[in-house]
Amino acid sequence: MITYLTLFKKEGVRLIKGNQRLLKKMNRTQVLDLIRREGPLSKAQLAERMKLTFAGVSKIVNDLESSGILFLRGEGRSSGGRKPALYALNATAFYVVAVDLSVDEIHVALMDLSTVTVDETCLAAPGDRTPRSYVEAVRLGVQTLLERSGIPRKKILGVGVSSPGPVNSVTGEVLYPPNLPLWNVVPLKERLEQELRMPVKVEKDANLHALGEKWFGAGRGADNLVYVLVGEGIGGGIVIEGSLYRGTPFGAGEIGHGTVDLHGPRCNCGNYGCLEVMASGLAVIRRIREKIRAGHASPHYPAPEKIQLSNVLKAFQCGDDLTIRELEETSRVIAAGLIGVVNSLRPDMLILGGKLSRGFPLMTDIVKGVIRERVVPALSEQLQIVKGELRDKSGLVGAAALVMEEIFTLQLK
Repeated sequence: MITYLTLFKKEGVRLIKGNQRLLKKMNRTQVLDLIRREGPLSKAQLAERMKLTFAGVSKIVNDLESSGILFLRGEGRSSGGRKPALYALNATAFYVVAVDLSVDEIHVALMDLSTVTVDETCLAAPGDRTPRSYVEAVRLGVQTLLERSGIPRKKILGVGVSSPGPVNSVTGEVLYPPNLPLWNVVPLKERLEQELRMPVKVEKDANLHALGEKWFGAGRGADNLVYVLVGEGIGGGIVIEGSLYRGTPFGAGEIGHGTVDLHGPRCNCGNYGCLEVMASGLAVIRRIREKIRAGHASPHYPAPEKIQLSNVLKAFQCGDDLTIRELEETSRVIAAGLIGVVNSLRPDMLILGGKLSRGFPLMTDIVKGVIRERVVPALSEQLQIVKGELRDKSGLVGAAALVMEEIFTLQLK
């Protein structure tokens, strides 16, 4: 006969064993993450930071050294007695494949655990813009990098993919990206895993720009940050307490689709006056075309219908007055769209990145000035507003970090 006490005892043993396994995994990932972020470190330093016994940390470090992911890297200083051994991450113990998809390009890179690029390739996006063509291009890109590098598949942790959103990050489905109209609930993770025979993780592009800056760029010291991707469109990624915040269901960070003008033009999302349709790179192009057609002459542009973002940024570099005025006003509109975000989320840091932000360096200062004037004063004092450090690599680095989360952070599922 099974009594409640018997059942409780059995389940209690399972719970204890489960907790022990979880605790072991937590300690292992914490050792790896501390050494990744702060290493090289000694066993004593790790024990002090983690509030664990020296013996417990020593066993974890020895196991990780035996597996090849840590290695002995010299000796530290000693106040007396033997100098402590210092341990560092073996960045070439494993590798990751990072993929950055956009409307125009497919960028594939092979990176080590410190995101040093071993090899990379950049392909033009398929002319038909279909999911099938993108998957085939990624397959060829990954195959090319593995063949050229000679790195065996067993050393590849997986493939991280940055995709136009929205994205269901659990299933790896790309839902309804406005600028890829043929992509309607595409099971991208499933299709790529079938083609590549590797684990694949897929995430919204702006989220991975945020993750890349958090792990390896401007956001390394910030636990709470907002990344704003300003290119042809506008997107956002949010990090709260060190982790990506995706919301329910996976819609957090759609900064570009907040309304800034109730009577503005129609956006690709179907609404009117969104930040993206008012202040993105495509919005700048639209307004410059309109003004040139209305008689505002500029020697720096081709025929209005041929104007691209590259023409806009080149005209700015040449000191074109029309372009400078448009970019300055665009920056102020972006700042207006971010005031509510800052007031609501109270981040430690606001990071501006993307092609338009990089090409118009004054944007950061203009956004900073408007936000300093308009947000709640207590928030203004502690908020850092900075440029992204990873430039055009932030999506790739974030895609690599997405895969690395499996070994450097505890994934509770």
